[in-house]
Amino acid sequence: MSVAPRVATTTAVLVTAAEPEPRSFGKQVVMGGLLDHLCSRLGPDNVDVVLIGRAGIDRPATPYRIHLVPKPTAQEQARAVLRRVLLPPRSSLQEAALWSPRVRAEVGRLLRELQPDLEIWDTMRTGQYARDLPRRARVLYADDLFSKRYASMLQRIERDRSRMHNPLGEFAKMLPGPAARVAAHPLVYRRLLRFEEKRTARTEDLAPQQFDATLLVNADETTELARRTGSRSIRTVLPLLPDPQRAPRRFDGTPTFVFLGGLDFPPNRDGLVWFLENCRDEVLTALPDFTLLVVGRGAERLPPEAEPWEEHVRPLGWVDDLDDVLLSAAALLSPLRIGSGTKIKVLEALSRGLPVVATPHGVLGLDVGRSDGCLIGTTPTEIAESLAETVDAGPNRTLSSAAQTSWRRRFAPPVVMAAYDEALNLPPCSAPSDPA
Repeated sequence: MSVAPRVATTTAVLVTAAEPEPRSFGKQVVMGGLLDHLCSRLGPDNVDVVLIGRAGIDRPATPYRIHLVPKPTAQEQARAVLRRVLLPPRSSLQEAALWSPRVRAEVGRLLRELQPDLEIWDTMRTGQYARDLPRRARVLYADDLFSKRYASMLQRIERDRSRMHNPLGEFAKMLPGPAARVAAHPLVYRRLLRFEEKRTARTEDLAPQQFDATLLVNADETTELARRTGSRSIRTVLPLLPDPQRAPRRFDGTPTFVFLGGLDFPPNRDGLVWFLENCRDEVLTALPDFTLLVVGRGAERLPPEAEPWEEHVRPLGWVDDLDDVLLSAAALLSPLRIGSGTKIKVLEALSRGLPVVATPHGVLGLDVGRSDGCLIGTTPTEIAESLAETVDAGPNRTLSSAAQTSWRRRFAPPVVMAAYDEALNLPPCSAPSDPA
């Protein structure tokens, strides 16, 4: 398939099935940062969002225009699964769950009316509609490799032979109620994960033929997809987070730590459960006054593994201002063991100069270590020793300074914005300065 020539972008449309506002979880943060950047470069009047979403709900006002296309009904989903999964194009279930000829026609009509210089398609679920529409300059914001995410979950399940809570995550929410309940059974979701791993990998491999560029948030996954496809149009762009106001940290030596992340996301819940099940003796021996604040959607309902920790683990649930908990903490705890993409929670910590204690998966996609303010461990003993180190005032200051420096050099808005400008062919701006 030939690739359409790139032209200087003056108008852009984002096609997505994720609500861009309010920014209450990672996907919305990523989409919000992208839209903020498009508005700053092109002007809000030149940025549109085609949202495949729920009808009849109130949405916050936005500087860009939102054009709503009602998402597929349960009946449309059922027909799409039967026709598109079992028959050509033999798509993945998550693609079929968002497919509808009605949606395709409405998206196509909107794009014909808007005539954007650039189309940005948010993940392969919406990107499937681009295949049947007239070719324009278009980019697939793939986010991460879904096939890697499912492979990681399967390895975790098969290694421990344990039942994961809600392993299908956001995908399960797209299914009709009865189908979602069936999919929650271990005998079913293991087969679904294997099926989705193979089907999503095939879709990922086709993306470079159908889009001018494919954007991923993890450099290792960019390398892997380039190897699998032989394409040179695959790029890494990190999430664009705002540079927080430089309020000083308020750490006073108290061994209080923060776990940040919605517990309805399988990797988050799995990581927290692993920590609670395996690290209690080592952590409380090293830090008898240890406290872990659990922040995020669903965190007000802790898993039962938290009960033996008693008052040492406190659920906060959703908080409006992360500064309230992050600036006074000793460190962020990110004990994840599965997943893909990159970890926004770690970027939130680094942007505030907060040290991080994590497993290797807990800092996935960021290539960070001690010189970035992050202490990495794989065993309960290593995690406990790292937590204890961050409570000491001297090491904490050193790690905090390293986190701030790493943020400015590698992850701050000027650095990420320059990568967005290049990947999306946006109007030029001054290059980010090296603050070191």
